[in-house]
Amino acid sequence: MIPASPRILIAPLTGIRALAAFWVVTRHFRVEIIEAFPPLHVFSPLFNLGYLGVDLFFILSGFILTFTHLDSMTEKYDWRKALGFLWLRIGRVWPLTAFVLMLFGLYFVVQTVTSGNPVYAAQADPWRLVQHLLMVQAWSATPLDWNGPDWSISAEWMAYLSFAVGVVVLGRFAAVASTRTKIVVIGLLCLPMIIVGFTMQDDTILLFNKDSYTIFAGVVPIRVLTEFWIGAVLAVLLKNRIREGRTLAFPLPTITSVAIVAVLYLVTAFDPVRWVRAGQVEFVNGVDQIAPTESIIVLPLFVLLIASLAVTRRDPIVWLLSRRPVVLGGKVSFALYLSHPLTLGAGILVLGRFAPGSPLYGAVVIGTLVAAWVFAWVLWRFVEEPSRKLARKMLPESIKV
Repeated sequence: MIPASPRILIAPLTGIRALAAFWVVTRHFRVEIIEAFPPLHVFSPLFNLGYLGVDLFFILSGFILTFTHLDSMTEKYDWRKALGFLWLRIGRVWPLTAFVLMLFGLYFVVQTVTSGNPVYAAQADPWRLVQHLLMVQAWSATPLDWNGPDWSISAEWMAYLSFAVGVVVLGRFAAVASTRTKIVVIGLLCLPMIIVGFTMQDDTILLFNKDSYTIFAGVVPIRVLTEFWIGAVLAVLLKNRIREGRTLAFPLPTITSVAIVAVLYLVTAFDPVRWVRAGQVEFVNGVDQIAPTESIIVLPLFVLLIASLAVTRRDPIVWLLSRRPVVLGGKVSFALYLSHPLTLGAGILVLGRFAPGSPLYGAVVIGTLVAAWVFAWVLWRFVEEPSRKLARKMLPESIKV
């Protein structure tokens, strides 16, 4: 009998989720941050590329789910285990996704009534809401609507479905493939998204058609499936090393983090194709706000970062990401990712009352970022966690996943 995977908490891999989610937040709030604190413009290349936090999430998701569920699902695999896995994933992501969608619906109603602007009523498309609730809204070439960031939840659902079936092949691959083969497969899986990224227009955030906010046909499955399965194969590669406690005595996470930042700055500085989206403001206070999609070249470094965080214990970045507040931030990160458009939107409305660069403007920016984390914690504590625990309790004891 194959023993079940131990429930090992790899603290820095939880902590990095906080960093990835906040990176996405800075992308959506970068103009306000720079207007409030002009010296922070030196970080504008990182702010502009915050959408890459989603790519980190996809790799992490494949890694953690494989490490947690591979053995238990492949032992006497049957359809009940596949359904059990999917039920746990639904319990993890769907209740909060649906709850935040209802908050957006309430927002549309209030804005329609108070402003009389028909645009808000038009945004509350019932059929699109059904697609969001089924988590299939990003599977086709459609505009972002309702809660825009939940396109990645739709993408994750696609990845979960593929894992529920593909885990059998992954288990066999893990048993027979050599270390070299696993590394080669990871490298090959990195190529599709890198190639696609180099062909996309700047500031389409590896998602949109040129000059629009419509999802580019086919880019979601390419992006999520390759990156999710990169994480899955990486977990297979490192699984035994992690369980045996064989750590790396070398500060590789910190070195890799520095390399990621350096590459992102270099790609921004030497963007080979300045293909800017038509009609979009390019500069804020003289600071370039366009993000080059060639930045996806850092994908292999993301893989190396996650791998090194999983097997390194004595390292500055590992120490930082393992601190209790950061780990808590990682647990709250999903709620932050889903809900931050609401808190940022409220903050931007308040900022309209103050002049950029004024002390009150800066105070509102800081208050908005703090409020985003606090609201996310409330959602995690009272919606996400209770739903996750209830879903696990509802799963029959006979289904071990």
